[in-house]
Amino acid sequence: MRANRPSRTAEHNALFRAIEYSRPPQARIVSDPLAFRFLGTSFRLTALLSRVPGLRTLLCRYIDHRWPGSRTSLVARTRLIDEYLTSALGSGVRQIVLLGAGFDSRPYRLSGADRVQFFEIDHPNTSTTKKALVGRLFGMLPSHVRYVPVDFQTETLGHVLADAGFDARDRSLFLWEGVSNYLTEETVRTTLSFIAGLTEDTQLVFTYVDQSVICNPFGFAGGREVQSTIAKMEEPWTFGIRPESLTEFLRECGLSQDSDLSAADYRRLYYPESEQIRGYEFYHVVAAHVPRAEQPGLEQRQEVHHA
Repeated sequence: MRANRPSRTAEHNALFRAIEYSRPPQARIVSDPLAFRFLGTSFRLTALLSRVPGLRTLLCRYIDHRWPGSRTSLVARTRLIDEYLTSALGSGVRQIVLLGAGFDSRPYRLSGADRVQFFEIDHPNTSTTKKALVGRLFGMLPSHVRYVPVDFQTETLGHVLADAGFDARDRSLFLWEGVSNYLTEETVRTTLSFIAGLTEDTQLVFTYVDQSVICNPFGFAGGREVQSTIAKMEEPWTFGIRPESLTEFLRECGLSQDSDLSAADYRRLYYPESEQIRGYEFYHVVAAHVPRAEQPGLEQRQEVHHA
């Protein structure tokens, strides 16, 4: 990320959601009416052009050719995580923590989101921009969302959350989308271990990339293209996990895995033509939880500092 500006990848993700919103309501996989408002001038023009059906078709074909699988993976991933959060909202979760919130609009568009406390954790550049955009959009900052700037590489998550009013005793869900691949292994392990030290049945949804795409991007459809693009944006990927090692990786951090879906898996849930879509199979969405005390592999609970 370049100094004094928000993440470019966050804006790309918002663009793909805005393009999807330009489709007829009955055809949308994701319906995000706010995504357009998070775009800069050039991306807003692109999103406006996508509202013309013929131009939208050409635009999607260009994106899918230029960055194979990226758009469909992002749209299907957003829908899958929407469903995870909607289920959590209905199951009694009282706090949702968005780690690396970017331009995530779920606190403002999901039904029932205003009944729980959201904590949007992000780099100060993106957090400041997001807060200003939301304030202009609604005329005020929603009371159920707290904006917490943090540098994952240098600050302690437990302390910044506690200072923001997070209650470690409440049932919570952590969403860590599109972030781990920009961090170090130590930072990822530290964050996951912190979550594992919270109350039992705390839920986690997070994404990771197959480590192989970092070592050999040519081994995946679209791998070379995405690596080239993020390098130009100065937001290179630095960390990945081998899927066959995920269960053990989580266990070492004190968590129990519930599911692990690659882009090919979760596209299959929403795209009838998924078998014809290629690219981004290296991207994964994982659901996990803090196991109960009687389950094996549970690390000793850690104290969370309360300010």
